[in-house]
Amino acid sequence: MAGRKGVKPHAYTEAELTFLKLECEMPRKELTEAFNKRFGTSLSQKAITGTCKRHGWLTGRTGQFTSENRPAGGGAKRPNRTSFKKGQKPHTWRPIGTERTTKEGYLQRKVTDTGNTVHDYVEVHRLLWEEHHGPIPEGHVVIFKDGDRTHITLDNLMLISRAELVVLNKTGLIKVEPELKPAAQAIAQLRIQHRKRKRPDDERNQPSG
Repeated sequence: MAGRKGVKPHAYTEAELTFLKLECEMPRKELTEAFNKRFGTSLSQKAITGTCKRHGWLTGRTGQFTSENRPAGGGAKRPNRTSFKKGQKPHTWRPIGTERTTKEGYLQRKVTDTGNTVHDYVEVHRLLWEEHHGPIPEGHVVIFKDGDRTHITLDNLMLISRAELVVLNKTGLIKVEPELKPAAQAIAQLRIQHRKRKRPDDERNQPSG
């Protein structure tokens, strides 16, 4: 069954899909909120759930107790000697400003201390861009001109729309030399505009009824 007319499916980036894969065990509501906050999107919980389901990224939760997670006596689990006391931080806690590198090669920095690492850590190249240019608009991403995720300098960053990124990836223009990236983006914009102009003509030429 075809999708609803006029509704375009979200073009996920590699970073977004990796994020969903790594955090797939989160409750879908929380995952959706974390995803939209991280990437500046406004996807619905249904869309996120559908994407995870298509890729086989399940929560791993059945809603049933097993021999491993069933509380003794069927009641709530009581604190034991190894439980954290109020105000006590786990050994994995790190202060704000701590940096880490993800499996995908992105450098992240801890900017808040909510206890939820999904919210607390943000890609450093995003922070650098927003420091000089303001918030990243919805539907846009910041890419590295030379493709090197460790080369985090302002002149190596570039803001493009997700639609442009799709074109760059499909055409291979994403791999052009850094100095040619603006030209590649312009080509992507022309292709998108051409497709938009062509769509009304195609609809008019379709037989009625």
